[in-house]
Amino acid sequence: MSQAQLTDVLCYYEEHGRGEPIVLIPGLGCSCRIWDPVVTPLSEQFCTLAVDMRGVGRSTPYRTPHRVRDYAADIIELLDHLQIERAHVAGISLGGIIAQRLAVDHPSRVNRLTLISCAHRFGPYLREMALLVGHTLRRFPKELFERTMDILGSSPLYLDENPHVIGVDPNPDQPVSRKVLVEQLRCLMSSELHHEEYHIQAPTLVLAGEYDVLIPNCYQRQMASEIPDSRFVLMRGAGHNPLLECPQCVLPILRRFFKDGVVDETGVASCLTG
Repeated sequence: MSQAQLTDVLCYYEEHGRGEPIVLIPGLGCSCRIWDPVVTPLSEQFCTLAVDMRGVGRSTPYRTPHRVRDYAADIIELLDHLQIERAHVAGISLGGIIAQRLAVDHPSRVNRLTLISCAHRFGPYLREMALLVGHTLRRFPKELFERTMDILGSSPLYLDENPHVIGVDPNPDQPVSRKVLVEQLRCLMSSELHHEEYHIQAPTLVLAGEYDVLIPNCYQRQMASEIPDSRFVLMRGAGHNPLLECPQCVLPILRRFFKDGVVDETGVASCLTG
């Protein structure tokens, strides 16, 4: 558990294990705790770097981020601080969009790339979904906003079995302010990666939940089709956060991909237990 004095943020990160480094980037309103279900086992083979982004968790911002590129710049500066020339990178949701920006802007710094529950550009559906989330954040009490996000972000099968998770703050010790959530949403809405600049050189794994309403898997499949060296895996039974819903299914896929660049040829994994 450490902090790095960077240009725009006092950046909190957790480093575990030894081996090839993997940078783990969290999603909207989430701290590095979102990666807890897979960090310990991944750290048996790799050096994991789980990061709190500006204003979230234990990271203290000095400047307000205006673009996804600002978050990507923080990651690169952290790698420089740690004297890491090249790393695997994994991001979920907003973290996956940050990871793409990093891979586009700094291709020499990314070894293998994993993108979970994210998209590369926002058409009418995804823009309307982002606007809906933004309106909910501004107009609803924060507790009701969190309940709404839990329902939209979870698969129906998972919620039916785990109704107690609705409305539970994922960062109870360091709650994320409404201001920071608004900043992240603004960056998300301006994150467009135009076709002419969308060149990802790193071997890429795209993981999509079957029941992801926030970013449906059709957009993630399309994203994978535009990355030359990519593999797409549909997580049967999962929603927007397969790390929470079925870490036991996600973990072996991540391990094998980061170790050997190999993914099951079927392109389907099941989170269903019954």
